[in-house]
Amino acid sequence: MYTIRMGSDVAEAQIDHLSDAEINVLLEIYEVLRLTPDNGRKLSPTGNMYVWDYKDISVTYVLLNRQGEVAR
Repeated sequence: MYTIRMGSDVAEAQIDHLSDAEINVLLEIYEVLRLTPDNGRKLSPTGNMYVWDYKDISVTYVLLNRQGEVAR
């Protein structure tokens, strides 16, 4: 299981502006990312950045396999 952590102040500021419904969708995305983060859409064939789109929310994240973390 992976750990989700914020990778920047910008990401935290964006979350502060989400509605309650959007926060609930984001929490659903986080639960899936904790279990299967590599199922997102890869941004490039050789990198470790992914995008997960779900219910009008798009999360861009870096998958840190060795550390077992997802940084958003």
